[in-house]
Amino acid sequence: EKSEMYCGEVFLLLLATTAFIAQTNGKEVEKTELRVLIYPYIPDLKNDGLKSLRKYIKKEFEAGHPDITLHVDGDPSVHDPYSTDNLKTYLGTNGYDVVEVDTILLGEMVKLNLVEPHPHPGIPLDDSSFLRFAVDAVRYKGHVYGIPTLVCANFLAAMTSENGKDDAVNLIGSFRGSWTLPGHYLNAYINKYGASSMDDGVLSNPPEHSDVLNSIRQFSDTCVRKDGSNPCTDKTYKDNTSAQINDVIKSKSSHFLAYAEVIGQALFTDPSLKVTSVKVPPFGGAGYLQMYTDALVANRNTYKATCWWQTGTRTKAKKNAIQKFMAFYTSGDFRYKYAFCGDMDFKCIRYVLPACSAFYKNTLVHWNSFYTQLYDVMMTSGTAGPNHEIYYKKDCLDGSISTQLKYPPL
Repeated sequence: EKSEMYCGEVFLLLLATTAFIAQTNGKEVEKTELRVLIYPYIPDLKNDGLKSLRKYIKKEFEAGHPDITLHVDGDPSVHDPYSTDNLKTYLGTNGYDVVEVDTILLGEMVKLNLVEPHPHPGIPLDDSSFLRFAVDAVRYKGHVYGIPTLVCANFLAAMTSENGKDDAVNLIGSFRGSWTLPGHYLNAYINKYGASSMDDGVLSNPPEHSDVLNSIRQFSDTCVRKDGSNPCTDKTYKDNTSAQINDVIKSKSSHFLAYAEVIGQALFTDPSLKVTSVKVPPFGGAGYLQMYTDALVANRNTYKATCWWQTGTRTKAKKNAIQKFMAFYTSGDFRYKYAFCGDMDFKCIRYVLPACSAFYKNTLVHWNSFYTQLYDVMMTSGTAGPNHEIYYKKDCLDGSISTQLKYPPL
């Protein structure tokens, strides 16, 4: 039985692709050019703009696919996959063959006719191959538009620090930021009214549910310090994970509200830190956890031939290359190397959450206490977040929610 499980693949075609020749078993093989943009906002533990990771992806993929030349981009200081204009460029005629995107924008990409539906029919998108909410996230109006790669959510982790000198604090985490607060609101909403209650009306209207707002207020009030300040709702922690991590390290014990990979960065920064428990944030109600999903999408402009000179063998080779990359990049084997820093010259764990089910069956993952707790919470409480309509309304929602909660102006 193969250890590799499918979970994703992406690729891109330039208008003027040059033919390259490789030697395989003594035979000349025309090489296909493939251009990929990976999701750039993951822990950059080497502080090199993910350069080492990109080189590693290229090396690992080309070793098994000598007929393909892979070009990998994805630098957090250069690429922003949340801008509509950028997405039009990345998935445009002269863009990338494959782009790893946040599916919160999937509906917008479909409406702009940027992504190809059903990019890899050979990869089974079912609960045995992928986490169920990740599969839901790549579906839009009856069609599949991507192959899931990563998931994320705000978890509440109980932390202890052997080096901590400050008193214990009840909560460290942010309730401010253009997406942070709307995300908390949606998570609180589904906990009050159920995951199936999320519809376009909830996403479009200004927040008016006092019970939902009260649950957020009650939770954020647990962050108030002895001097009456609240770093969770003022600008102290806003878009500043370093400040949050520093306070976790300084505290003898704390509850850290953050993405798994941010909690992982704290563990990397101070190995004496321990995670004693992982829970769903207490927004009340059913205990749902809203999950977000990244996925590989295929550029519709390059996936299908549109000009007479793009048809035939070369177009088929491009499509095959895209699908080979998707299978490689989302396999259980590569997801393990990705999470456990196979690209690094030192030991570390990124604590990203692969969408591929096979990853969690790996022995080293299974025996990792933090990963085990994260997986249990996801499988018990995880539900797919929205994949349309919401993201570009975040600033309006943030202003409305923060005003109603009477958070201080930033």
